[in-house]
Amino acid sequence: TVSVGESGTLRLVHVSDAHYHPFATACEDVPRGAGPCTHRNTTQFLASVLHVERPDLVAFTGDVIDGDSSPPQLAMAQLYGVAGARPWAASLGNHDEESTLSRDEVLAYVTTLRGSLTEHGPVKGSPGNFYLDVVAAGAAAAGEAAMPAHVAAPDARRAVDGEKGAPELNASGRSEPSKEGEAAGGKLVVARLVFFDSRKDHVRQMISDAQLAWFVETVGSLPRVPTLAFYHIPLHEYEAERPRDCPRSR
Repeated sequence: TVSVGESGTLRLVHVSDAHYHPFATACEDVPRGAGPCTHRNTTQFLASVLHVERPDLVAFTGDVIDGDSSPPQLAMAQLYGVAGARPWAASLGNHDEESTLSRDEVLAYVTTLRGSLTEHGPVKGSPGNFYLDVVAAGAAAAGEAAMPAHVAAPDARRAVDGEKGAPELNASGRSEPSKEGEAAGGKLVVARLVFFDSRKDHVRQMISDAQLAWFVETVGSLPRVPTLAFYHIPLHEYEAERPRDCPRSR
C-alpha cells in the first residue's frame, strides 16, 4: 500500500524514457564544449528532483534501459537507485527488453531492488501489470502486523503505506474487499494506482486484450475507488482526440 501524507495528498514523481547507459561519455543533443555531460547528468538531475519534491512514491513507466544499456543490471541499479529509500514502482516500455535480458528477466530484476514495490504480474509475455492500493494515513487497524515491502503478493497486489520510509504490504498478502472504501488488510483504501506493461509489439495494440481482461477481472474484485493508470505507450485514442492544430510530439 502507499499511504497519503499528513497533508491528505499523495505526492508522486513520474520518470520515463531515461534510456540510461551507465558508461555514456556524451549526451544526446548537447553540443560538445557546452560542459561535461555524461550518464551522471541523468542520475544527478533525478536525485535533485526527488530531493526537492520529496514524493511519497516514484513511478517509473518504461524505457529505463535499451539495447545500448550495458550491462543492463548495472544500468537499472543506478537509475532506479536514485529513489534511495523512497518506495517506487516500475512498469516496462517497449525498449526495456532490447538488452541481453528477456522481458521477464528485466522485470524480475526490478523486483529485487531496494524500495521496489513492483510486482511480476500474471499476464503471460507481459509481466509488468500490477496495482498499488493507496490507503488513508493512520488507518491501520490495531493488532495488524505488516509484511515487509519486498515480500511479493502471489496475485500482483501491492500496497504502499503513507508514511515515508515505511512501505508495507497488506498483512494478509492478498485481500478480497467487497464494499466501496472497505479496508484492505486493516487499512482504508482511498485510491488505486494501476501499472500496465507496454510491449515491443505495441504498434497494433498499446494494451493487449489479455491485459484488459486482467484489469477488468481485478478491478471487479476490489473496492471502487478513484484509479490512476500508468503506461508507457500512448493509446490510439490520444491521437484521435488530438486537435488538428496541435503538432505531434516525439
